[in-house]
Amino acid sequence: MKEKEKINIPWKELVKPGVIVYSALYLLLIFIVIYFGLPFLNLKSGSFYFTLLLIINFIVSLILILTNKLKQSSTTETKFKGYRFESYSGKFVSTYVSKEKYFANYKAIIKSFVLVFIIGLLFIGVLKLVGAQIFNAKAYANQLEITLETKEDLNKTFDYEEGEVKLPVIDKELAAKLAQAKLDEYGAQYSIDIDNFTIISVERNGETELLRVTPLEYENVFVSMSRMHQGTIGYIEVNVVTQVAKLVKFDENDGLKYMPSGIFKYDLDRHIRSNYPTLLYNHKYFEIDNEGNPYWVIPTIEKEIGVFDGATPSGVLLVNPINGNIEKYNLGDQPEWVQRCVDETVMEKQANNALSLKNGYWNRLFAKKEVFQLSDGYNYLLKDNATYYISCITSPNENDQTSIGFLIINLKTKEAIRYSCPGITEMRAREIAMYDERVKAQALEATWPILVSYHGVPTYFVVLKNDVQSQKIVFINVDTGALVGMGTDISSSKIEYDGLLSNESIVQKENKEIKGVVTKIRDLGSTIEFMIDTVPNQFFSSDINLSLDVRFLTVGETVIITYNEYPTYNLVVNLETE
Repeated sequence: MKEKEKINIPWKELVKPGVIVYSALYLLLIFIVIYFGLPFLNLKSGSFYFTLLLIINFIVSLILILTNKLKQSSTTETKFKGYRFESYSGKFVSTYVSKEKYFANYKAIIKSFVLVFIIGLLFIGVLKLVGAQIFNAKAYANQLEITLETKEDLNKTFDYEEGEVKLPVIDKELAAKLAQAKLDEYGAQYSIDIDNFTIISVERNGETELLRVTPLEYENVFVSMSRMHQGTIGYIEVNVVTQVAKLVKFDENDGLKYMPSGIFKYDLDRHIRSNYPTLLYNHKYFEIDNEGNPYWVIPTIEKEIGVFDGATPSGVLLVNPINGNIEKYNLGDQPEWVQRCVDETVMEKQANNALSLKNGYWNRLFAKKEVFQLSDGYNYLLKDNATYYISCITSPNENDQTSIGFLIINLKTKEAIRYSCPGITEMRAREIAMYDERVKAQALEATWPILVSYHGVPTYFVVLKNDVQSQKIVFINVDTGALVGMGTDISSSKIEYDGLLSNESIVQKENKEIKGVVTKIRDLGSTIEFMIDTVPNQFFSSDINLSLDVRFLTVGETVIITYNEYPTYNLVVNLETE
């Protein structure tokens, strides 16, 4: 019996200079991807599979280098003329080099890349296909449970007259300019991130304040290196009602250390991955509690459909940026002050799927029966320590400027409510405000409208602004957009809007009559406010164009007033002087 030939595996090939250099560079690449790319160690994360392919490719390439060496021993070598360096003479001399030996490692590396990445990407493509909407339309449509309610329900929940709903008079861009001005001498070291400028409400001294808050970020990596043990000095809050900005500073060693602009262990994402490597999340929000303590709020997600798809909220992480302490909560168990526990981009995607895939994937493409979508923008409304995402519902037709209602999502609970309330879209409301004859020549820009209920009338709240400050406050009725109350502040615009609603008999108020002597007058431009001696502590407000008696009213005149009573003022519908 013939003795089996012994195979000698050429392990020494792995310690050749070329292989060592290749291995060192490749391992460095893997380290860079893991350390700086921070892939999630989760089987439902694409970054995990990409990192895995890099590691597998390295192992396979080394195996192929060995197998190619084994093949060389059984093949005829083809040689070609080359050169080698003689160290003792310091010259290159001609020599004959084996073609198989010379190109073996390059072939192995290329072959491993083709095998691993092409096959691996095809495998990932198949996993992605498993979760495609074409096969899972119903699952996508049912991810978000939407409750149907009426216009009357909207009026009860978001009644602006009750005083529970706060409206900002400046938007994110104007608030950012106020915040930037507060950097003062710290502008060289720190900066603010306008994309991370969260709008929240806080309770202070029994009052609700509407704020935008943003942490100070390191201006560059050198500042981060020099300050990483002390942290950034604090954060800036801007009251979007009073337009007052404030820099909140911390003690020297109690600054905000765990930041997106931090480095090494103080990098916020690295800190989170180190403690919760398998938890998936997309965005991070900066919030403060009622005492002014800063936190990073990280809504976590899980994938429900296929392998990579169907993201849905699963909970929330609270990271203290000062000491790095992390608290993990299930959705609904978080502290009361936290206002954004779900990722708004995840909810927006779920909402559009629920509105468009109800009758299947092919129906959305062709028949389009009951196919709707959210409008191109959205805004927030804050009430009861919660942030509400608001967008109108319209058809996929880009030229359609009408809506069938509104979708409001509570970003604290994931509760979604669809209100049946037909009218104009937010984009149409912006156009109406910007091209109003009173301001058309000023070329002002309109903020994205906020939906409220005012006197039981669904109403858009819009701010017209220039590059520096707010110029006009506008109320527009959602139904037709024909009623536009405009003023230099909320009070004057409400007065004009009230008059329009009353004149159109949309809001019925009982007329009251009173007589008195004018004791005080305030000219607000388009409106006039005055007091009379018989009711010394209440203002009566009138449109300046109501009558000539109003336009030329003076202190000391006796007037007979017909008015409607509102919670904070009295609207004059008729005025006569004696």
